[in-house]
Amino acid sequence: MITVHNLMTSEMFRGDALEFFIDEDTAIGEVYLDGDLIYQCIDKDFQDEDDLEIEFNRIFEVTELGEETDEYDSDSYEDDYYE
Repeated sequence: MITVHNLMTSEMFRGDALEFFIDEDTAIGEVYLDGDLIYQCIDKDFQDEDDLEIEFNRIFEVTELGEETDEYDSDSYEDDYYE
């Protein structure tokens, strides 16, 4: 699970896969979360997806949660704490 937080608008998105795409003809950068467009940048001339990802990370905070961090397991915590 991925959580994407827009630091400028406080908008939150959740999904499983981020995709970075640059249109070769227009050099417009687009970022998709599970196939839905969540960011588009037309101001910059991107050379590759790495440039787009750097720009995206200036505006968005991305948090990846593994299955083990999605839920709090109180039993294992108590066992570790009281040993």
